[in-house]
Amino acid sequence: MLSHVSLLAASLPTWVTDYAVWWVAGIIVVGGLLFFGIEDVVHVRWRRIWAISGVSFAESLRRKVLWVTPLAILGVIAVSWLQHALDPQEAIRQTIKFCLFASGLLVTITAIILACTNLPREIENRVIYTIVTKPTNRLEIVLGKIIGFIRVSGLIVLIMGAFTFIFLAIQNHSLNSQIAERLKTESDPATRQTLEGYQTAGLLSTRSLAQPAQFEVFEQAPDNSGIQWLKGYYGYSFVVPFQLDDQQRAMVDAAAGDPSKSQVLVIDTLRIRRNKPTTEDEQWIQQRKLPTEGSMIGPAAPGKEVLPMPLPQISVRVYDQFYNEIISAKQINQGKLIDVFQRQPNKDGSYTIVTPLPPETLPALLNAKKFFVNTGPETNSVDYEVARMPTVLLVLGSDGKQTMIKPPADPNSPTGVALPRFISSANRWGMKIEGSPDGKGSVGVFEFRNAVTPKNLDRKVAFQFRAGIERGGDYDASQEWSLVSLTVINHKTGQTSPPVEFHPETSRDYPVLVDGKYVDGGDFDVWVRGLNKGQFIGLNDSSLFLISAEHSFALNLLESLLILWLLSVLVVIIAIFTSTFVSWPIAVVLTLLILLGHWGVSELGDALNPGVGRSVATDLGFRDAADSKVVSASVDALTKLLSTVSTVLPDVSKFPVMDDITRGVSIPASRVADSLGVLLFYGLPMVVLSFLILKNKEVAP
Repeated sequence: MLSHVSLLAASLPTWVTDYAVWWVAGIIVVGGLLFFGIEDVVHVRWRRIWAISGVSFAESLRRKVLWVTPLAILGVIAVSWLQHALDPQEAIRQTIKFCLFASGLLVTITAIILACTNLPREIENRVIYTIVTKPTNRLEIVLGKIIGFIRVSGLIVLIMGAFTFIFLAIQNHSLNSQIAERLKTESDPATRQTLEGYQTAGLLSTRSLAQPAQFEVFEQAPDNSGIQWLKGYYGYSFVVPFQLDDQQRAMVDAAAGDPSKSQVLVIDTLRIRRNKPTTEDEQWIQQRKLPTEGSMIGPAAPGKEVLPMPLPQISVRVYDQFYNEIISAKQINQGKLIDVFQRQPNKDGSYTIVTPLPPETLPALLNAKKFFVNTGPETNSVDYEVARMPTVLLVLGSDGKQTMIKPPADPNSPTGVALPRFISSANRWGMKIEGSPDGKGSVGVFEFRNAVTPKNLDRKVAFQFRAGIERGGDYDASQEWSLVSLTVINHKTGQTSPPVEFHPETSRDYPVLVDGKYVDGGDFDVWVRGLNKGQFIGLNDSSLFLISAEHSFALNLLESLLILWLLSVLVVIIAIFTSTFVSWPIAVVLTLLILLGHWGVSELGDALNPGVGRSVATDLGFRDAADSKVVSASVDALTKLLSTVSTVLPDVSKFPVMDDITRGVSIPASRVADSLGVLLFYGLPMVVLSFLILKNKEVAP
């Protein structure tokens, strides 16, 4: 039976299978209203719907649900005054979070309790008998109650929204007065720059931000050759992205299932350059017990000692799409570093390094939607040259054929595939760049492509910068503040801005002003360097944005409240739906499960990808093939069931109430459109199902 269903599904056109859930929703709405409820639809009257909604609204107010609102307000005020924010900007953002969180919690709990208890309670105490004996059909009852509770939610949102705006305005005025007073006496340049930036931009500023397409860390400033030299054992490495299609995934799965017939190899192509070890290098080589060989730099003088030169080695590891390590270097090559001199050099002088991946590590590749192969230079006093496409995955099949897996296609790349990304070791704030007073140290490069730029480029434009500062043992304690430089390189005009030096503070937004001509065209790179020796700047993808426009905070708050109200509408519809066929306590629980089900499955992430069953069986220590197969098949079936169920549940992450507004970012219209789309897609079918269930339910004699 299942095979026939699978064959039937495979024979359907893609425009049906790709949008199967949409088709199901459409069939429920159209079929339910036209075939099963056409008589009720024809006789629907808005006056009766509004009257029923008025009764539900008035009854909710009589239950004194609004009395909870002052308690929520008092709670927000108390928490806001007790907070210990780092600075005025953080204080205002924390207050926005408190206000919106309290508003969302209040309106959601109120909607669930009111909507889940209304119908069961009216059926139990026979109040609904009076309604159904009137010229009122079941569709009007469902719509009336939904609209009534939506009106209650809207009233709560309006009250909390008005409080939020007034409270933030009062706090903004108070904090701005504190900033003005501090600037009169503040002598620290870094703190003054930060406070002046807050005073100029405003604490409640709302901006549109253009974010970089990619962020990389280079040990040396990149050039147009596409070649980068990396020093061994200094934390700099490169990653190459991979994304397996179905055929490639099947090949890797076969290699994991039967290592004797197939194998997966990582192939790196590198050029190396060995230098005379410094005293520090020699100490590190001895401490790490790196293999060496007798060699000489230049002609040997009589009696001159042969200098032990370390053998070049690398490490290989694999990250998932979030740069979490899924295959460690200890799992590869029996935990040992990998020799570059595995075979004779190629004709161009480069070396090809072949690294087998152990079969037990391959399920991690299958579980990851996207993964990165990381190659790290590990030998002191050796430079490693990284070309444009240095890494490929090679699958050796049972028939002896080699299947080469390349990085994903990239039309903007000169090689046609995604280029390697250069990274450094990380600290708690992101990837580290090392400070150097001469401005020639490592550099963080933010690449902007087709970025939206401010309309008026005849004046200064602002970048929003946030980073973390970390100081090592070489840091000069006499330096009073951190110094960072920012340079913009415009690829369309060929212009390079002079370095802009500023004093950032850890985890604080700082505006950096640059002439608008350097961002003209939206195709530019931003180089960030640290200028203090012994100091590390922690950067990530979100450390730098271009402020492309300024907007009204009041409008942004209204959009956030609108998204919150749309979420409350969905909550009311789901609660009414569950209350039509179960008792109210079960309806409350079921409503929460429907609301949070998709989110819960998405939080499991890669743990639900195909192939996780084999990984679970291996982790549990099953050695018998039959037992391992049973466990693997059971886990895979469960993950498939969870993934399937989650696709028919609403995605509450499409209602981002506080994500943008707390960062001072303008909420785009697409956010509201996404929320409205989820509401229509899941709300309409549930309204129709609620009507059909109530229509066929005996609620009166």
